[in-house]
Amino acid sequence: MYKSLIIILFLVLFSTVKASAQQPLDLASADIITYQYYLAGNWDKLITAGNEAINQHIDFKWLRQRMGYAYFMKFDYFASLKQYQKALTFDENDVNTRTYLYYCGLNTSNLTFANFQASKLSQEAQQNLGIKPLKIMDVLDFEYNYKLNNINTRTNPNYWRLGINSQLGYRLNLYQAVSDYTQTISSLTLNQFEYFVLADYAINPHLELDIAYHYLNTKTDTATYKGNMIFARLSSRINRLDLGLSGSVLDYDNENFGQIGIHAGLTLPGQYNVYIKSSLYQMLAANNNRIVYSQSIGALFFKKFWTEGNITLGNLKNYIDANGLYIYNSVDATTFRTGLSIFWYVGKKITLFGNYTYDYKQTESTNNITTKYNQHSISSGIIWKL
Repeated sequence: MYKSLIIILFLVLFSTVKASAQQPLDLASADIITYQYYLAGNWDKLITAGNEAINQHIDFKWLRQRMGYAYFMKFDYFASLKQYQKALTFDENDVNTRTYLYYCGLNTSNLTFANFQASKLSQEAQQNLGIKPLKIMDVLDFEYNYKLNNINTRTNPNYWRLGINSQLGYRLNLYQAVSDYTQTISSLTLNQFEYFVLADYAINPHLELDIAYHYLNTKTDTATYKGNMIFARLSSRINRLDLGLSGSVLDYDNENFGQIGIHAGLTLPGQYNVYIKSSLYQMLAANNNRIVYSQSIGALFFKKFWTEGNITLGNLKNYIDANGLYIYNSVDATTFRTGLSIFWYVGKKITLFGNYTYDYKQTESTNNITTKYNQHSISSGIIWKL
């Protein structure tokens, strides 16, 4: 008899607790519960309670801000960004929301988004964050590259580049660089000086336009060749997805070359921030139209060390890369390329980087004879945030 009473009491208690747990939330209780979890720093329970409230069609600014902060403290910056964007729909002038959207942009390497959010803050808030709209000397970078090949008729090339970025407002950046390339080919010394300038403008938080100009001045022992390139790219980045279209025209030594590209990228969920980027290009030249495909994958496997691997397939003669920064107009075309880059974030202002690249190259056909050879490339450099 006692056993039966105990079972009955247990079932009644269980039914009462279950019914209580299944009671629908209201705005006041959702506010109290999530605020208590916020004060206690219990981020997992805050996120669970927040999602439960949203599933019951309860939604308000402070709920989204608390969930955004919880994800931020868990280093899930993409999820945090999504929540703060929802909070912005309730109050687009909220300083706290804009501030954390700015930080989310920085932590997802989306400077266009971050600077756009900074532009919406008051001058007082901008000063508190230590950010300014105008920085004539914002970032300096330097790169040195040395190549080694296994062909007797070519020396090992040298390349260096020095660049500076100027922030001309929160939505406009101007990058300029000078570079030099040197190599001797069949006893003929070649030296190429280059000037590059790129303007990057944020049309809105998710859409940016890049326009670049690249000048080439190639001198040999007997002649001088000049080239001019115009490049444009329209890119859209929404949370983890990147999409883009690009096009360029190169006029070099009285020959014209065109390039049209489509680009897609995706950052995967997880603690390593793995991202995948793909690009497909249509190369346009007289009697030599062809396809080039580029694939890269990167991740933050170790704290402060960013690693990226890449592979490029196709004939890269006069190929335009890195938003027009690199023009591969060497005498010998690369037909296959792969490489690995490592970025070391030494501190808030200094980043060191290194790269290894392997190229499978071929000389231009002479008397129907083409020589194929290997080239290994090693780069190192520094990026200094002033």
